[in-house]
Amino acid sequence: MALTSLAVTAVGAPTVYSAARSLMGAQQLVEDAELAERAVSLAHALAEERDTLVIALAGPSPDPAAALDPSVRSRSDRRVDELRADAPAPLLRRLETLADTREQALSGDAGPLAVHDAYSLIITQLDAVTRSVSRERPERAADPVSGALPDLARAVDASAATRGLLAAALLLGGDQPELVQGAQRARAREEAALADFATTGGARGQDVYDTTVTGPEAAAAAGYLQAFTAAPGAAPAAELREAGAEQVAAALAARTELQRGVLASLVGRQTENLRELRADDLTALQLRVALVAAAVLLAAGISVATARSLTRPLAVVRLGTRRVASDPAGQEPVRYIGRNDEFAEVIAAVNALHARAVTLQREAGEATADRGDLHEEHHRLTAERQRLLTEQQELSRRLAALHGAVHGTFAHHADRILALAAEQLAVLERLEQHETDPDHLATLFSLDHLAARVRRHGENLLLLAGAERPAPPDRPLPLVDVLRAAVSEIERYELVEIDQPVPELLIEGFAVRDISHLLAELLDNATAFSPPHARVGLAGRTRPDGGAALLVTDEGIGMTGARLAELNERLAEPGDIPPPGADGDPGIGMGMYTVARLVARHGLHVSLRLRAEGGIAAEVILPPALVLATDPEAQDPAAVAAVAAVPAEPADTLWTTGAAPATPATGPADAAPAPWPPPGAGIDAPVMPDLPSPPDAAPAGPDPLPVPDAGIDAAAEPAGGSDPGGAATSDPGPRWPAEEPAEPVAEPVAGPVAEPAVEHDRAPAEPLAEWDGQDPAPPPATAPAAPHIPVRQRDRAALRAQLEGFTRGARAGERAAAAEEEAQP
Repeated sequence: MALTSLAVTAVGAPTVYSAARSLMGAQQLVEDAELAERAVSLAHALAEERDTLVIALAGPSPDPAAALDPSVRSRSDRRVDELRADAPAPLLRRLETLADTREQALSGDAGPLAVHDAYSLIITQLDAVTRSVSRERPERAADPVSGALPDLARAVDASAATRGLLAAALLLGGDQPELVQGAQRARAREEAALADFATTGGARGQDVYDTTVTGPEAAAAAGYLQAFTAAPGAAPAAELREAGAEQVAAALAARTELQRGVLASLVGRQTENLRELRADDLTALQLRVALVAAAVLLAAGISVATARSLTRPLAVVRLGTRRVASDPAGQEPVRYIGRNDEFAEVIAAVNALHARAVTLQREAGEATADRGDLHEEHHRLTAERQRLLTEQQELSRRLAALHGAVHGTFAHHADRILALAAEQLAVLERLEQHETDPDHLATLFSLDHLAARVRRHGENLLLLAGAERPAPPDRPLPLVDVLRAAVSEIERYELVEIDQPVPELLIEGFAVRDISHLLAELLDNATAFSPPHARVGLAGRTRPDGGAALLVTDEGIGMTGARLAELNERLAEPGDIPPPGADGDPGIGMGMYTVARLVARHGLHVSLRLRAEGGIAAEVILPPALVLATDPEAQDPAAVAAVAAVPAEPADTLWTTGAAPATPATGPADAAPAPWPPPGAGIDAPVMPDLPSPPDAAPAGPDPLPVPDAGIDAAAEPAGGSDPGGAATSDPGPRWPAEEPAEPVAEPVAGPVAEPAVEHDRAPAEPLAEWDGQDPAPPPATAPAAPHIPVRQRDRAALRAQLEGFTRGARAGERAAAAEEEAQP
């Protein structure tokens, strides 16, 4: 019953709520209309006070205090107090100025026109109250005459203003152009407002106005106003001067009072209409409430009758089921005498349950007999389970200990490999410092390069074992040195070309070694899967967000789209990548697994894509947190000394070939291009001589001379030569102008030796803007064959000077960095 009553109430609640809202809206309209009545009354009182003061100030002997009747003043103050409690905020602010305005007028500090304007501002704000009430009536209470009340209020105010200003002008003899022009403007406003009232209020509103504003005084006032309007210039007509200020003011005042009567009656009628609307809304609300209450009572009665028709059969069912439930096996089934309805079905179901209960009780007795055997079996299985859990925990503990021992062994052997590599590099450094034979020096540098690769793989073992890597440099290093260090740590370094110019950026010291190793892994893969003479590109560029982007491109065999998508997906979430072979499949390979670990360590982003001309492009995005802009004032002095400590002798003087030197007729553009940066491009870093390719890359050439490993501070660049994989075209494009070599040094001095930049005429690198969405332009259809590398005659002294100067400068930079690290607390 309660639920039914609530449902009926919920259905009727919206209509009751709608009626209540209509009643509240009507009540608000009534209150606003009453406020508008008080505002109209106050506006009339203030207009009368304004006109009295204006006329008094314009008289021959101004005495506004005597002219203003105290009763008029007190009436205005009383109506202000009545209105103040319900007035809106803008009107209250205007009413606060009434006292000052009146005081200035009574003291004679303000002229007639100033007093008129000050009072008019307050009256205009009062008329706004009438306008808001008349224009915001609901559709069901729409009335054209009520909508036209604001226009009539403006007309009444303008009529009073015309009377006051015109009477003041006549008192002063009519030679007051400001007062006359003000009266003319007020008359124009009155005519416009009356026209708006006739248009909005319709015929009914116009009839009310015409039947009220009539009579001899209204006709006389209309004649005066017509003569005033027809008079040319800013002076009253002669007819008005003859009539005199008092007669004209009296006629106009009578007409204004008639207009005020029309306005007051229409405002009062508007209030009565709204009160009737409120009464209708109240009646509608009462009817709806009564209707909903009747519906609730009817629903409650029906619910009671229905409940009584159900309670008697339910009592039979309840008592019978309780008896059967108390002793299912011993009690008799329930007997029901009545119609074959739902209750009969319930009794049949209860009796079926009774029969089932008897059967279950018999079966329960049989099951109790077998319970003892099951209990013993349960205890045996519980003990076996506990034994297996203990064995599992012991195996887990042993597996964890074995896993930690394996990782510790990896880390221990990696540390030993790194120590041996460092010791080997130190021994090679001492041998290189005292070796003068070029062939022996080349062999030592080959061993130096091999030791650097061993050191790289040892640090990779530390990374895979989860151990801490060696202490990184504590200062930022130039990006060009990071790229060169990566090139120096791979096997086929001579295939790598660093595109110039390299952005003048600094890499944070804690990330330098890891970024170098990451690039080395990518370059190793690129050179391993590239043709013997194909070049591998390495380039860098800045990003709009302050980071940097590095690109490794090759012309190798590429890979399938599915494999490429798999690698990119795993590199996008490097933290979830298992070690190679840990999940039963090849995974991503040891090199790419190392890349993924380094990506996860520093928040980098590595993506692979297929190039249109063949091969793979690997892009490495460095976040802004790892990249600093180059500040020449803040560079480390040791690093600058290491970069500058290169022989001042041009590299071309160290090797001689059978080809004739370039002549002014042919120019440097006809010489073979070299993959080295132009003079002044990028960071001023040491440049290695043009070294020959190794035997596996170019069998016809001489034995390779590896670039010595100089760590991160001064890494070697790849050997020179054109791109045999088709990078060079028939039109080499613009070339860098050759520079005159510096004067060669007679003999190397002790310590780091300066070396100039290598002359070349290579075409500048293509802009890196092509990275976004596409690879650089594809090579021509027919790529030229691999160029023949001529056998060069070695100048032992010059070679020794250059290689020794480069090595000493690099070692000096490393020692300076190590000294800074030790000096720090």
